[in-house]
Amino acid sequence: MRTPIKCLLLCAACSGGSSSSLTPHANAEAWTGPDAVLVRLPTGGGAARAYRWGRDSVLWTSAQPVPELADLIAFDADQGTLTYADTRRVPGRVELRLGSIAAAATTPLTAVASADGWAIFGINAAREVHRITPSGSWSYRSAFTPRELLPQPDGSLVLLNDLGDRSVLRRLHPPEARVTDTASVPKAAFAIPTALGDRIYFATDSGLAGVRVRDLARTRTIALPGPAISAVPTPSGDRVFVALAGDLKIVVISRYDERISGSILLGAQPSVLRMDPDGRYLLARYDGVDSAAVISVAESRVVAVIGTLWRKDLPLVAPDGAILALDSTDAIDLDPIAGTVRRRFRGGADDLWALIRWNGFRPRAVGLDQPVSFDADSTDSPGVLLADSTADPSSVFAPGSSSPLGAVSGGDPVTSTAPQRESAGWTLSFAALLDERRARTLAGTIRVEGRPVSVVAGERDGATIWRIVYGPFATRDAAERAGRRTGLPFWVY
Repeated sequence: MRTPIKCLLLCAACSGGSSSSLTPHANAEAWTGPDAVLVRLPTGGGAARAYRWGRDSVLWTSAQPVPELADLIAFDADQGTLTYADTRRVPGRVELRLGSIAAAATTPLTAVASADGWAIFGINAAREVHRITPSGSWSYRSAFTPRELLPQPDGSLVLLNDLGDRSVLRRLHPPEARVTDTASVPKAAFAIPTALGDRIYFATDSGLAGVRVRDLARTRTIALPGPAISAVPTPSGDRVFVALAGDLKIVVISRYDERISGSILLGAQPSVLRMDPDGRYLLARYDGVDSAAVISVAESRVVAVIGTLWRKDLPLVAPDGAILALDSTDAIDLDPIAGTVRRRFRGGADDLWALIRWNGFRPRAVGLDQPVSFDADSTDSPGVLLADSTADPSSVFAPGSSSPLGAVSGGDPVTSTAPQRESAGWTLSFAALLDERRARTLAGTIRVEGRPVSVVAGERDGATIWRIVYGPFATRDAAERAGRRTGLPFWVY
């Protein structure tokens, strides 16, 4: 592998500039964003481990073994769960807070995808689109089984089908089983969604065709000098880098001008592109060689060539600019500019790796787990919704929602007229109303984790107040997670 790498380094040097002009890599200790945590999962099954980036001591070990793994899907920072697909194509979750490992489904799924790690999409044996969340599952059946599922950060789902010489797009918003938007593009070899979820590009024979996600409106097709074989956008989506078949350079497309704005000479045929989550480096795999070009996005040029195997999970770029790469047996943390190996994870080539940004392993302050003391029936908190005797609960809207709470289906709430007694744990409160009938009507529209809420009676200043509550939960974190998933205003006490 040494001779090809020397040739590629020479090509990179001839492309102009000197790597000495780059800002030196920041030390991992100086990173001020969310903690960079490196998660290591054995593909053959066993205990998962985590390291704080920049250190080689184990930070966390799972309490249960993971199964034999095929792929990592996504990370849910709110829940602290890393989703995976095992070798049977059954998705599952690694709970980093508890160390537990659990399958998310009972049967295999194909075309598994997720935008946020919370909602996992796939196609089941009945050829239905199936969504799995911690709150429950949902299925959608249509006459055409999608070729690809494209979940979006806003919770919507775009289905991609091929019909003749066209690729047809359909957009829906689970759990609504109704297609809201449709579009078509020339038959696409592959799709390129942006990280922000505002655009999806499609590599077609005529160039790069784009659609605006919010309504699937077509954007201008950008002509390319050859067939695209790989493409990635920057995290902001302002540029798209495209590798072309038989071409030794990468073309750069400006999203705002909708045209080719430049190119980057690699000196060899690239086959796969991968973007740094922070947008500083672009990695390009060289075709037929176990090496990759490290491209400075700011300077649009190759700054280093590293020897590494290439997989779906590795190589990856860390917050301090270092790269986790693979040699024949180990995973190595290396500085691509200096070319030095900073640390080595023995046997790491047999494992799957994920670098997540998460503060969940930081020690919690003791005071965070102490219950708050206030009047049991107080309705003065801004987190409690008040309604007078003339208010119509169907007119109450959740923040950020365009539909009333009454649009949510539900069953009869549990009602109690006994005075509320203090209980161990944490409770969600959604509203306090003066009218029992309206309280019960509103409560019937609310579900928490698929279960009905309760209506309890209390007194304040001689008047009876009907509170809509759910619980208790063992911890405040668990209560807050459940409350956020409802999409409604709530208070935790």
